[in-house]
Amino acid sequence: MRCFNHQDREAVGSCKACAKGLCPECAVDLGHGLSCKGPHEEIVESYSSILKFNARTVSAAPRNIYFAPVFCIAMGAMFMWFGRDEYRGLLFIMGGLFLAYGVFMFARMRATYARKRA
Repeated sequence: MRCFNHQDREAVGSCKACAKGLCPECAVDLGHGLSCKGPHEEIVESYSSILKFNARTVSAAPRNIYFAPVFCIAMGAMFMWFGRDEYRGLLFIMGGLFLAYGVFMFARMRATYARKRA
């Protein structure tokens, strides 16, 4: 591959932002990728920060998988508690549905996470 700006020189890599071939004179090594001198340095830095943020988010996912099921179970219990008398039967039924859905989600998440770990 040849340098995009200097066709007589071999490229040492390509810019992460525009994918153009770059020679040592045109390239800037940012430590996590090459970029064109000047115009794309900031873009490549932003790509790197986005990738770091995504890696942190994905690594936190196993700790957060039970939030939604626990929330549904808690809301179901609360609806059932407030709907326990005969005048609020709809709240009791809705609470039961929330509770059942929360238990279903909890079991499904647990099975899915156990299968991925194996």
